[in-house]
Amino acid sequence: MKYSSGGYELIQKNLGELEGVVVRQDTQVAEVVAQAVGISWEASNKYVIHRLPANKKVKNDPNDPSGWSPTGPELKALEPFMRAQEESWFLSRIVLQYLGCGNLRPLKMHLTIAGETGDVYVIDRPYKCGGALCCPLEMKLSGMSGNSEVKRIGRVREDFSPYLGRCCSACCLATSYTDIERALPDGTYEKRYSLRINQACCGRVNNCCAPSCCRNDAVYDILDPDGAVVANLQVSFGTGECLKALCRAGGGFTNYVLQFPRDSTAQDRALLLAALFHLDYALFEKQ
Repeated sequence: MKYSSGGYELIQKNLGELEGVVVRQDTQVAEVVAQAVGISWEASNKYVIHRLPANKKVKNDPNDPSGWSPTGPELKALEPFMRAQEESWFLSRIVLQYLGCGNLRPLKMHLTIAGETGDVYVIDRPYKCGGALCCPLEMKLSGMSGNSEVKRIGRVREDFSPYLGRCCSACCLATSYTDIERALPDGTYEKRYSLRINQACCGRVNNCCAPSCCRNDAVYDILDPDGAVVANLQVSFGTGECLKALCRAGGGFTNYVLQFPRDSTAQDRALLLAALFHLDYALFEKQ
């Protein structure tokens, strides 16, 4: 594992100054072709992270006229800010994909500054069966400073407490929750935010058929510990190049626009980025 000399401190500073980020998963052509002909093939995911343009605003619901509905060409034209690369065992990807649970695979995610080498953050994701089986999915985030010191930042974890209530919410309302927790010196965690993921017409917003050519954007709420909406995560279809957008969506290659809460620290924002990856694997990697 390589460390970025001074990169961690620089990223912490830059994240603290941003309104949000745009994350675009790289299209894996070999994976699309293999799946189209029925071959069990799963490539390691790659992502490009961009700064949210200053004149763009994340939607607070799919029909928000003041929010940004990015097109594919607009997304590709953005300048890279960071990159993320999945590290996982080839056989685990193939076998779990064949068994129909490729989205549960264990992995490490390496985040680097665009154009440089060395990790600034590392996300560790163990194999878990999911909260419905009393084994919540989780990702743990660490920062990598130039002196090889590993800084424990926090974790992102499925919220299935109370169990029956969360199961009913997921099954009947197509709504699930993910806790975003900061690590404390004593080894425990403090809840900072929750990500509320509603996939249908129930809840504050109607995400039915989104993201797709029928509805460009799905919008998920970021909640504070009191349950108030403080920011949003937008998943966009990326219109403008219809055939390419359909191929990307069909292959599970997703576009995200993430708004940071106003009171969030740089570490909170890194954790929100980890929550985005958690959502991508838990939900969109199934497609």
